[in-house]
Amino acid sequence: MNRIGDAYREKHPVKLTYLCKSSGLLAKGLAGGAIHADIYVSADREWMDFAVENKLVATDRISSPWGNELVVAIPKNSPLQRLDWQDLASDKITAILIGDPSTAPFGRYAKDALEASGLWGQVRHKIETRKNIELLAESLASSSPGTAGILFRTNMTDQLRQLHTVDKRLHKPIRYYMAPLNAAAGSAEIPAFLQFMQSKAARDIFRAEQFDVSAP
Repeated sequence: MNRIGDAYREKHPVKLTYLCKSSGLLAKGLAGGAIHADIYVSADREWMDFAVENKLVATDRISSPWGNELVVAIPKNSPLQRLDWQDLASDKITAILIGDPSTAPFGRYAKDALEASGLWGQVRHKIETRKNIELLAESLASSSPGTAGILFRTNMTDQLRQLHTVDKRLHKPIRYYMAPLNAAAGSAEIPAFLQFMQSKAARDIFRAEQFDVSAP
């Protein structure tokens, strides 16, 4: 988002402020009045539907311009060189970091994939949750060699190594949903920014960051 904002400000001299939390915590904060914003972006449809139900956004103003995929990663210094999906249940892995499924979409997708493949019951005792994906990536980087994490590809850092891409058939399609908040309907800058977010220039930036910019 910083790169998108920088590109937008080249022609629009405005101040942009980002609030990065899990989609669920953002949605709950907006609904409860603890968070004030102009645009809401959710990493799954469920929390955007929550925003609609709470009259935070209008259904006909929701767009889904990009997607992502789940990967299994380990600390960069881990001796593991290969890790298949089924290996998460083996002695190779002593702990598995995922997002909190109740508020973080990447955690929900991870749990869904583990359940769909029949692994959840075998690995549940290894599961450790984190509130957001940045915290998970940071925790994983400093974890013991027997720890693995399931996160979005785009949140990989140079302190992690990817060993597996999660089969997309094991979870719902990972799409991001974006909409202007009803409370900010009077701002003239919002439509221009939303239009830019779906422009070729923005798609090129998202593609470079390994997001899926194909149509849903």
